[in-house]
Amino acid sequence: MESSKLLVPWKPVLWPGLWVPLVILLSGLIATGMAASIESNRARDLAQARYHAQHQALVNLLLARAPAMTSEKSPSLDWLPSLFEEALPPTIGLRIDTLDRHTKKPLLEIHANGAINPALALRTKVNPGDVRWMLTTVPSSRLLEEAAYQARITVWTTGLALSALATLLTLVLCRRLYIQSLQVIDLDRRQAGSDKQINNLQVEKTILRQALNDSELRSRDLVALSGAMICELDEYGKIGFISPQIADTLDLAPTDMIDQPFEILVAPSSRENFRLALNASRTDYTIQRIDLPLLHRNTDTQVPVILRVRALRDTLHGLIGYRLSALPAPAILAG
Repeated sequence: MESSKLLVPWKPVLWPGLWVPLVILLSGLIATGMAASIESNRARDLAQARYHAQHQALVNLLLARAPAMTSEKSPSLDWLPSLFEEALPPTIGLRIDTLDRHTKKPLLEIHANGAINPALALRTKVNPGDVRWMLTTVPSSRLLEEAAYQARITVWTTGLALSALATLLTLVLCRRLYIQSLQVIDLDRRQAGSDKQINNLQVEKTILRQALNDSELRSRDLVALSGAMICELDEYGKIGFISPQIADTLDLAPTDMIDQPFEILVAPSSRENFRLALNASRTDYTIQRIDLPLLHRNTDTQVPVILRVRALRDTLHGLIGYRLSALPAPAILAG
């Protein structure tokens, strides 16, 4: 019988729906870039606002402490450094210049050298007492850019992780979809093979049924042509089937004899011989022949027949019945 598995040449294939993880990855990168830009700008603005607040705090500190110091006629260089020693953050440079004379030398300069961005400097005129000063603060690039950099790194790390996770999960789903599609194709192929097998079996069944019908018809024709009466008995000798020839031979209806002992059709004087024939057939499992008379419907008439008996045997149950034929024999006299 033809196998349902068909050989398909291997060829590289792409998983279905691969555009979905690609779209998710690109969308995640774009969204992450936009979020990183927004958050870095926000962090930079917050750092700028904090720097302005720190500058104003230094100005307020100078305005609060300088009048008392200047009224005591203390030298400026003695108390200015100690005033900002703890209040000045390390990321801010401070410079104080006097406006009373034209000089480039500042009164005080702290953290004002090195990596300082002058473009971001804030200047405020202060008048503590009778003096006029210019307080200048300059933030280091780390003050403004570090917060923006950290925000950008955090957003990119989170966005890339989420995008990679979503892409990976989508790839797993695409792979499962691909495996399921292969299984569906294989099931369709097997179903096609099974349908073909079923069709073949249906054809074979039709042929066998036709052959069986022909054989049964042939057997009936042969039985009818032979003129013999065919009968099947169970292991107790009861009739399970009897051919229509009983109507011609004994003038009895076949349906009336179903489940009746065949022995009642035998003339009383020959019933013992009939039992002996059944026992011999059961013992040897061979065809036993016996000549005896059968009772006609009209009990006064006996019909001599040639009776052949064969015991039926099953390997599991042993004796399962008998099959016999009765052929009229006019030369045999009734007992």
